[in-house]
Parts: sequence; structure tokens; C-alpha cells
Amino acid sequence: MSAEKNDFNVNLDWEFTKRQDELIRLRRDFHAHPELSFQEDRTARIVSDLMEKKGFKVTRKVGQTGVVAVLEGGQPGNTVMWRADMDALPLQEDHSKFEFHSETDGVMHACGHDGHTAIALTVADILAERKNDLPGRVVFAFQPAEEIGSGAKAMLNDGLYAPNGPIGGKPDYALGLHLGAFSPTGTVTLKPGPLMAAADAFKFVVRGVGGHASMPQLSVDPIMVGSQLVVALQTLISREIDTMNPAVLSFGTFQAGTKSNIIPVEAILTGSLRTLDPKLRSYLIERMEAMGRDLGKLFRAEISFKLMEHAPAVINPDDLTSFAQKSAASVIGSEAVLDRPAIMGSEDMSEFMVDVPGCFMFVGAQRSDGPTPHHSPLFAIDEKSLEIGVKVTTRTLIDFLQK
Repeated sequence: MSAEKNDFNVNLDWEFTKRQDELIRLRRDFHAHPELSFQEDRTARIVSDLMEKKGFKVTRKVGQTGVVAVLEGGQPGNTVMWRADMDALPLQEDHSKFEFHSETDGVMHACGHDGHTAIALTVADILAERKNDLPGRVVFAFQPAEEIGSGAKAMLNDGLYAPNGPIGGKPDYALGLHLGAFSPTGTVTLKPGPLMAAADAFKFVVRGVGGHASMPQLSVDPIMVGSQLVVALQTLISREIDTMNPAVLSFGTFQAGTKSNIIPVEAILTGSLRTLDPKLRSYLIERMEAMGRDLGKLFRAEISFKLMEHAPAVINPDDLTSFAQKSAASVIGSEAVLDRPAIMGSEDMSEFMVDVPGCFMFVGAQRSDGPTPHHSPLFAIDEKSLEIGVKVTTRTLIDFLQK
């Protein structure tokens, strides 16, 4: 690894080595006790207690279960917020691979948030030891409910950036990372411009006329109409948008009926729209609603459309991306800092970056036995990635505090 900067004296190799065992212990403890969105009570309690012991000013229950911790440095500098998400997924973990695993049936850390929280706590400990020499103020926002795209907005709605809020106004920068099991351990990937897609959860309700399955002419079948809707909406992607401007429209649920010989009155369909371009996002939402309305008229049904949880795209500004790339390169070498195409996965970290300049990155966490999909019962990270996460986070925070 290349030598780090000397303007703020931190020997990252030494500081990590001192804390490595505790970092692993914390990550595995969070992994063993996963909590669903807005239910992160145990995790938030551990985080709050540890941050208070480190000398941070802690505000609890920001956005229901979120935690905000502020450390006032002894030297002039910026206010920089680092976000770490805490929630897990409603998923049963495959227990066959590791000696440690989720102890809560049907709940699993299948996206690396246990690692994000453990990394942030470790970095906080490193910086707290140097409070008097620390430039500016560092803020750690431990966020709930990223997995349902609601936690960042809940914290903001609860006054995170308010003048009388836990930070005392907007930070100068908002930063974060995500462990990526799809990227080699030892690498950091980020790019200027769109990095992750906007995500819009939507619901269609198809209202028809119920009746007996043997006499469909006396009914308006919402299952048939809903099926036509699923097929018709895919033409928005294949026939109405630029093929070089990606978008994904997927249905996740189709619920209707109670018995095989009854045509039901109603069908409910839900799905997800992913886009990188804000203008394309607006166009597709408008067209989805119009197509549903018009298709309903065509088949003598009523179709309503509703947007539910959503998050804008993660878009990294050019200048901040270049700055963060240099910070990461000073720790792991420029050859390990990679550019990568945008992905259609989403992150509500983007909510924090709407009104505050920010940057988001991936830290490679792929295991030697190959990648495992995020949100899979088999998901697993290479714990060596936690070292890269701690060192790159520490260096990046220090550099942005002094920017």
C-alpha cells in the first residue's frame, strides 16, 4: 500500500491492527442479530452507547431508529457526514457455509449493512482518539430502513439537516460506501455521474366485475386485464426510450382471487421502476399512469396507479469523485481504484445528496470462492474487505474535513 498523507498524523496500518479483532467481533455480532427496517433497536442501542463512550454527541431516534453522532474537532475545517445503514432483509440465511450466521429466523444481513455499521464505528474510534487535532466536525449518520428506501427520508424529515437539528444545519459534504460482493476484495470502485439508479416502487389496482368462471361474458376479469397491463408496460422499455439510456421495469407481485371458479373483482400488481436519467424517470412514470388508465378503458375496467417508496439516482459530482478517488488511491494505490459502469440497483443515500454535495463508492468484498448475489440466502463478504473499508473511510473523511 502506498504511503498516506502526513498533514493529519494517522498511521492507518497501526490503527487498524489495534482494532481488527473488535471490528470483526462487531460485524459478526450485528450479523448474528439482524433487524428489519425501522426495527433496528438493538443495533441502534449498541451504536449509541459506543459512540457516547467515544466522546461523540449522540442523538437517538432520528427517523424512528436512526442515530446521529457528532464529534467536534479541535481545529478549523469542514463538517462532513458519513452515512452507515443498519437494517437487514426478510430472508432466511443458508447456515451451511459459516460458523456464524443469523440467529433470527427469516431475517438476514444479505447486503453488507452489518459491515457498514462496524466500519463506521471503527473509524469513529480512530478519529475520536485525535479529537484535539481533528479539523472541523465529523458526523456519523447511522441510518435505518435503507432496504425499503425510506430511512434517509425519515431522518431528513425528522430534522437531520435542520438548523436546530442534531448536526446544527447542513453538513458541507455527505459521504458513504457500500460493500460489493461483485467486486474483487482490495479494490474501490466509483465513477462521476450516475452510479446507482433511481428506484420507484409502484402499485396498480385493477377493478373489474366479479362473477362465475363459467360465464366470463357477464364479468370484467381483472386478472386478464392485469396480465395485458404487464405485457403492455414492457413496450415502454422496448419501444419508447433510447436504447442507450437504460431503464428496468419489473413486476414483483400479482395478487387476485380466492377460488379457482370465481372471477374476482380486483387485482393488485406491484413492481419497481429503475432509471438513471431523471428526465427519463419522469417520462416513464407519466406514461405508466396514462397507459394503465387507457388500458382500463379499453377493457371496461378501472385501473389506478400509485407511486410508493422511491429514491432518486445516486449521482456523483465530477469534482468530488476525483477528490475521493485520490483519497482512496493514497491508501490502496491508484491501480486498485476502478471506474465501473452504473448499476440499476438503488440506494437512498441519494436522498442525503440532493441538497448537500456528496460522493458514494463501492468497496470490493468478493470472496475467493466467487461472488455471491446480494439479497441472496447465500450472500457473504470477504471480511478482508473491512480493512479496506476502514482505511479508505478514514482517509477520505480526513481529506474532506480539510478540503
